[in-house]
Formats: sequence, structure tokens, C-alpha cells
Amino acid sequence: MSDSVYTGEDFDAKVRKQVEFYFSDSNLQTDRFLWRIYEANDGWVELKTILTFGRMRQYRPEERVIAALKESDKLVLSANEDMIRRKAPLKDQNELKNIRRRNSVHIEGFPGDVSQEQLEEWFNEKIVSQLPKEQAFASIRRIRNRAREFLGVVDVEFKTQEDLEHFLKLDVSYPQGVVEGVEEKDLLKKMSLLRFREMKESGKRFGVNEVTKRRSSFKDSNNKKARKEEKKGDEKTETNGDSTAVEEAVEDTEAKETTEESKEPSKEEASEKETETKA
Repeated sequence: MSDSVYTGEDFDAKVRKQVEFYFSDSNLQTDRFLWRIYEANDGWVELKTILTFGRMRQYRPEERVIAALKESDKLVLSANEDMIRRKAPLKDQNELKNIRRRNSVHIEGFPGDVSQEQLEEWFNEKIVSQLPKEQAFASIRRIRNRAREFLGVVDVEFKTQEDLEHFLKLDVSYPQGVVEGVEEKDLLKKMSLLRFREMKESGKRFGVNEVTKRRSSFKDSNNKKARKEEKKGDEKTETNGDSTAVEEAVEDTEAKETTEESKEPSKEEASEKETETKA
């Protein structure tokens, strides 16, 4: 991510939106790095730490960031303005986890080179205007394997179940958005995250072989040459590779509950997360 300074007229609004997300119900307890600091300091986090996050590096100078955050109705700065915390107490962790699960949808079929920023822009431009209740989403999590490769799979948390149920009824294609009269093979595959996990446990995984083949082929085009070379070596590596990558990633997401959209990890965090699936 570039460290160039953002100079748009919506500077203040963007700063507030990003930092409020870091401390939101959807993100805080799923971000192990931030949550550890939050718990250790009675909810306070040093502002200089927030400013090192990937998406915050473009917002400078620090004085302008502070001025923007003073206007937040969800966050409060310390007396000397070097620390920040959320105003409202955090809900029970189990309650938040259940809300995330109930309000999340599992989507497959995105190109492997789509960035987090492109996904958020696409949802904002093509999807949220179609939602009946809250025209916004709570979070988007890209699912990556242990090699940090995006699998074309996304878990999206909506703010209400009504919005989730409405979205599931729509035919959606990337990058077109909501479509009509499009062949099923060109649509994104989606279902509630709860349903997906139920079907995963039963071994059904959407119930059709075509979906399994599609899932396995998300990265085939990019890794074709590498696989030919691997074939000469150990065949076991191939059979245990991409065909189970999404399964492993989603399983790790359930256990670790880490979010990619919140920030790029610091050096300290990155070393700690080397074997952790990002979600």
C-alpha cells in the first residue's frame, strides 16, 4: 500500500470511518493484535499504533487526524490526545460472535486478483443500494490460505438478518453486480455462513460437484505451471492442495476470527501470524 498522503475533501470522514471500524463490534474482538492491546489497557490504544496500520498511513499529519477523531460520536481521545478508545462498552464476546455468524454470508467465485479495496468499492457501488434495511455492510473478510493467497472466497457480514436474506435472493455476478437472465455458471455462489458450515460439516458443500470443481479451480489458472512441476515430484502434494484450501481457510477463520480489512499487520504482528490464515 502506498504511503502517499490523502488530500481529499472527505479526509476527516474517512479517518473517522476507518478508526471507528477498528473499534467496532464487528472487528475489535476478531483482531487479535488490537484486542490484546485493548484488553491490557482498559480499552485504550495508543494513537501512534493506530497510525501504523496500513490504511492509516495515508492520513497525515497526525494533528489533522486528531482533529477529525475529536468529532467522532463513537470514540474518545485521552486528555493529552495520545490514546483513543471506544465510548460504548463492548457487548459480550459470545453474543457478538453469534451475531456475526447469523448476519454473515459466504460467497465464492471472485477473481483471485481482487483486492480488499476493490471488493469494498464493489459492494458499496453495486450491492448496498439494493438492501432494504441498512444500506451498508459491517465487514468484508477475504479468505486466504496459509500461503496468504486469496482464494476468491469472501465472508460478508451484513448489519441485519433482513438484509442478508434479501441479498441471498439476488442473482449477483462480478463485476456487474445484481443481474437478471444470467447463466448460473456466471453467478457468484452464495449462502448464509451458518448454512455453509452446516453443509461443510456434512460434506455436501453446496450440494453439487460443479461447485466443488469451481472452488478447486479458483487458482488453477495462476498456478498451472507450478502444478506441472509439482506433478513430477510428490503426487500427494497436488491432491492435498487447492482442493481443500478453502475448507482449511474457513475452518481457521472460525477458530482464529482474524480480519484482513482492518489493517495490514505490523512487523510484530506479522511474525506472530506467519502460520495463521487471514480472513
